Amino acid sequence: MNPVGGWQRHLSWLVPLLLIPLSVWIFGLVAMWMLSESEPGPTSSTATWIGVISVILAVVAPIVFIIFTIIGAQKTYQTSSAYARKVQKRNEKAARRMEAQIVQEGGPRCDASARSAARTQAAQWYERFQCGDEPERLQSFNLNLEQGERIFDQFRAKYARYYGMDVTYQTGGVFAMGSPLFVTGALIGSAIGRSNARTRAQQMAAAQWREIQYVDVLITDRRFIIPVGGRTLSFYFNAVVAYFPEIEAMTLTLDYGGQTQPMQLFSPSIASATVLLIRQLQGAEALCSHPAIEPVRTHSIAR
Repeated sequence: MNPVGGWQRHLSWLVPLLLIPLSVWIFGLVAMWMLSESEPGPTSSTATWIGVISVILAVVAPIVFIIFTIIGAQKTYQTSSAYARKVQKRNEKAARRMEAQIVQEGGPRCDASARSAARTQAAQWYERFQCGDEPERLQSFNLNLEQGERIFDQFRAKYARYYGMDVTYQTGGVFAMGSPLFVTGALIGSAIGRSNARTRAQQMAAAQWREIQYVDVLITDRRFIIPVGGRTLSFYFNAVVAYFPEIEAMTLTLDYGGQTQPMQLFSPSIASATVLLIRQLQGAEALCSHPAIEPVRTHSIAR
């Protein structure tokens, strides 16, 4: 929410605030005049009714204007810079709490310093690729790499796969003896139970992100290597049908068509991984125009 300046934003509570005493004064005068002038005659009942209504309005109108004043003051405060700073501090506190929880659960650091370091590394990779060079290589004594394959980075990430699955559920029969009301209730309860079981099974079978866990990711010039559940999985760049990098959201989604289920990674290091992926799939010239790495290009130019 952007703070709004100027005195005009205070009118939403100032106007009803001024109308509180004004309404009491006006309706009070009308009531006093009508009740004092109501002499016996054909117009006396009308004057009396107007006087009574004015008395009621003299009580009700200030209450209504008080409510409008409170609502207007609240809206005015919500458009102020003080409220914007309060919301920002609350959001920053919530973000720090979430970042600490991710690290505690075994995930990557996602605080401002980690994101800045990852963005700097991505900018360095971008500049190296533009100069025809490559990032520094890492060594691994446990992986059986392909001939000429080079490891460029290793980072912690949140890993997930997107797919549906077959789910079976048991409906069970019902046997009830007794009064017609009892039998009817048993049949209705059984039908509700079957409906709930079918709904839960449909929700479990629907395509969704599964196998969510924190893993170590090694990225080479050809693939992502990810140890998952006692197995070492490979996700080759040249098998990618479509890819969806979101550097600001720290996510990278890879679609492999019908070969295997889509895979998603969440980590600040997605920035440099995206730079490498684009370079390997489309060449170094694509790094100058690909919209996904605009934050990296801006960071690189700033440096």
